[in-house]
Amino acid sequence: MLIETDDYIDANTAAQMLGVTEARIRALCKSGRFPGTIYIGQKNKTKLIPRIEVENHTKLRPGVKKQLNESF
Repeated sequence: MLIETDDYIDANTAAQMLGVTEARIRALCKSGRFPGTIYIGQKNKTKLIPRIEVENHTKLRPGVKKQLNESF
């Protein structure tokens, strides 16, 4: 698979862009808030997040959980 690196950023860069910690970015990835995230490396520890998803990310109000569309 060929990945255009300009279209993806790592978790550290995403954290800096959003003003949060890398741990928060990992949690957001795990919860599905950044669709299209690519997991690579040993035990899938490295995350490549689509730049457009980070740029378009909006914070949810405290206590509000996003409803994910899980239609199969």
